[in-house]
Amino acid sequence: MKIYKYLLTGALLSIGLSSCVGDLDVKPENPTTKTELNSKEDYLGVLARAYGGLVLEGGITVDDGGAGVYTRQLWNLQELPTDEAIIGTNWNDAGIDELDFSTWSADNHWLYECFCRINFQISLCNEFLRVADGALAFFSQEEVDQFKAEARVLRDLSYYHMIDLYGRGPWTTEESVVGAIPPTYDRAQLFEAVVADLKDAIPHLVPAASQVYGRLSREAGHMLLAKLYLNAEVYTGTGMWQECANECLEITKTINQLAPEYKYLFCATNDKYVGNGEIIWAIPQDANTLQTYGGTTYLSGGAYNAEVDRTPFGAGADGWNGARVRPELSKALAKTDKRRLIYEGTFNESLTDLSSWTATGDGYMCIKYVYTPETDYYNESGNSGSSTIFNSADYPLFRLADTYLMLAECELHGATGCNGVDRYNDVRKRAGMAQVGSYTADDLLKERLCELYWEGHRRSDLIRFGKFAGNSYNWSWKGGILEGANIASYRNLFCIPSQFIPTLGQNPGY
Repeated sequence: MKIYKYLLTGALLSIGLSSCVGDLDVKPENPTTKTELNSKEDYLGVLARAYGGLVLEGGITVDDGGAGVYTRQLWNLQELPTDEAIIGTNWNDAGIDELDFSTWSADNHWLYECFCRINFQISLCNEFLRVADGALAFFSQEEVDQFKAEARVLRDLSYYHMIDLYGRGPWTTEESVVGAIPPTYDRAQLFEAVVADLKDAIPHLVPAASQVYGRLSREAGHMLLAKLYLNAEVYTGTGMWQECANECLEITKTINQLAPEYKYLFCATNDKYVGNGEIIWAIPQDANTLQTYGGTTYLSGGAYNAEVDRTPFGAGADGWNGARVRPELSKALAKTDKRRLIYEGTFNESLTDLSSWTATGDGYMCIKYVYTPETDYYNESGNSGSSTIFNSADYPLFRLADTYLMLAECELHGATGCNGVDRYNDVRKRAGMAQVGSYTADDLLKERLCELYWEGHRRSDLIRFGKFAGNSYNWSWKGGILEGANIASYRNLFCIPSQFIPTLGQNPGY
């Protein structure tokens, strides 16, 4: 059962969703007179809406609905403040430059919208969990337990993002009283609660080998838990490297083969690698049936320059002149590295001028995400790709290559059973890079840059390696200075948006 076929049903159900904090009123998207769940399709529709919350518009109030998509909000906060990407002032979008330069304040609307989106997604999951037992009229207990586990892990993903980005927030579950102000949990409390929930839910998930496309597998649950353990020292002050390694090793028991070609993981037919392949957790997209202005649409058409011939990438509409490549990313990727999916053309590698982005402007163009299928990747037929702006490439949330590099990192911190050098070399081998006998923390951080760029991990990685705040590592426009400047350590966390400070308080330093 492909869960996304039920998205329309979920959108049309007029079910009440509880408010999260303060003024965040979460409402049904398209209310009708239908208020009861009377069939399998009805229940699957509510579950599908929880899945769809990661890719669809609606649910929160934003000036531009497409800009409010979960994956787009998350990507902006994880990538724009780093050495991987930047959006120039040619867009003239309020608040973007504050993300580019790491100079945001509590009034930045991107921080507010992302916080709202995260909490709305949690509410969608909670609402399904409140009604899930009614599905026993149509499904077995085992099936309902599986549905509930999927909704809990979806919810835990959003709590993971809350922990990582904001470090505090409201704690709500299906047991929370609707309309009541929930308790505020700090970072350590959120971490403890989410880890406990994940450990309880994961055994009820279906292994990837028997799970259907678009739904969460047990391995995906292990990967989310591994991500929490990977950053445990940042979140709680206590490293949990062996625990992280153990979760990664659970994944590699059943998923242990990288895709043969790196570039095919980001094209329109990458769904063949989703679930039981290298892409452990993907957010599905389809140019015809599951359209979004976030996800890979934002990272392909949104990042293409309008003055460049986009036919080889299968784009069927003008580029948006959006995110550009920061020079530090370009310099890290060797010309011989198969992962160098960067279009140089007549662009300049430097970023001296952010005010415009012409075909001879500053900043290379990222072509990691394309509209073409694997069978006609370079669009030699001239017929491949989308006839609209929307991309069919699924958004790769978690990949096996990341799992391998996490094992290598755990080994650096004393974890056993990781085979870190072998896993590190597995990743490099596919990229056509030389094998090594050892690696340092700096080597590993660079390898993560080369392997995982523009996938929404970089800010967290830089913080974990102690390279985000301070001036031990500067990049172009860090701190608002072309040469890069110091960032105060309190910016390792985003601030709580001003609308929620009366309820949640504020992070230190702001």
